[in-house]
Amino acid sequence: MSPAGTVALVVRFDQDRPVLLDVFSDDLEVHALERAVTEGQQDPIQAVYQSRVEHEREEEEFGDYVETLITAPGVRPEIREHGVQWLKSKLKIEEYKKHETDASQVIADYAFKLFSQDPTKSDFVLAGPTAEVRVRVYVLNGGARPGSSRMAA
Repeated sequence: MSPAGTVALVVRFDQDRPVLLDVFSDDLEVHALERAVTEGQQDPIQAVYQSRVEHEREEEEFGDYVETLITAPGVRPEIREHGVQWLKSKLKIEEYKKHETDASQVIADYAFKLFSQDPTKSDFVLAGPTAEVRVRVYVLNGGARPGSSRMAA
């Protein structure tokens, strides 16, 4: 069984204690975070937020286009039906994403406890009877982990 997805925890250390800053589980956002960390950006979380805003803007523009199309007079019935089906699919996807976000938060809470107990665990897999999730921990603040002299992402 291979990991079904990735949950990325972004943490910093404050007085040798890890603090959870944010959690990302959407593949696009995890990739944006990884890219920002790899590129050495000062605020990788902000890079993810900017990516999120851009993606939401694009989705909204397309949704507006579909809505305009299906409400326009003279549109062929089959085109209107395709637009309606797209809107229904979009609603189902949004509901799925909400459930995924809720599940990711539960996974992140558990993974953060594991990381807090052993800060060397920064890339591991949590497995259940039917699924696996990869957990990646990104340590920010230019600070080192307790007992470490090397800088983290």
